[in-house]
Amino acid sequence: MRKIVITIGDPAGCGPFITLKSIYSLRNKNIDFFVVGDEKILERVPAYEKVKKRFVLFDLNTKGIEEIKKGFSSKLSGKASFNYLNKALQILKNFKIKRLVTAPLSKEAVKLVYPKFLGHTEFLANYFKCKNFAMMMVSKKIKVVLFSRHLPLRKVSCKIKKGDYLELFKLIYSYLEKMFRIKNPKIATCSFNPHAGINTFLEKEEREILKAIKEFKKKIFGPFACDTLFVKENLKKYDCIIASYHDQAMIPFKLLSFKEGVNLTVGLPIIRTSPSHGVAYEIIKEEKNPFSSSMEEAIKLALRLNL
Repeated sequence: MRKIVITIGDPAGCGPFITLKSIYSLRNKNIDFFVVGDEKILERVPAYEKVKKRFVLFDLNTKGIEEIKKGFSSKLSGKASFNYLNKALQILKNFKIKRLVTAPLSKEAVKLVYPKFLGHTEFLANYFKCKNFAMMMVSKKIKVVLFSRHLPLRKVSCKIKKGDYLELFKLIYSYLEKMFRIKNPKIATCSFNPHAGINTFLEKEEREILKAIKEFKKKIFGPFACDTLFVKENLKKYDCIIASYHDQAMIPFKLLSFKEGVNLTVGLPIIRTSPSHGVAYEIIKEEKNPFSSSMEEAIKLALRLNL
């Protein structure tokens, strides 16, 4: 049996629902699920009775959790979701499991309790003491990596340096080869400035990227102007695209793969995936059922990748 640990994310958000719905949808797969959360929260989801025998629950029995209001951020929801993550890491270690799927948490809620928290990606990299790591968004249509993540745009330019891009090229190229089993992967890079690409309108940022490409000496192409790089014809040419900043990657990715997209952390000694959306407070507040397809794809990708 393939083993996978799942955290239910923010107990006031969509995580509990999409976790249980995904386990139900994947009920015919040969998978051992270890779920970390609070039973009092999971019991609120109608699917719980149908699927509770399909997974092992690590119930943290968080004090006062039954008072959590659906669809609203709070200190308690932030503390609980952070504790789920820490417990999951203990389980990975104790049971020697290498696959982790995290349902969405609210960074704002966690910050109410742990002000230095930046997100799953940075927290896990720090926990495993990884210096070279990245956020890769994955779907059947596209793979795109973020050079910079949750950084104000005004601060991105000074971060674009040859050395950092070179390290990212090495990481992504080797990951595509090993984990995705892609031989001689082709990687394209986005320019940072409008209309800049190859030999046109090159500013200092593009020149730094070009220096890294030339030094790497493998199939890295660009930098290309991103307003045309993400069209269908170009996506077929490359195995992965590296974007300079968050929205440069996330806008085209979500337009192409909003309901099937997966967030994959590259560079960890484990496989960690999550759905590519957030906690969906507004949907939960209105008592609507969020889609679970992105969570299902996150689980399937975690199981499919080559360790």
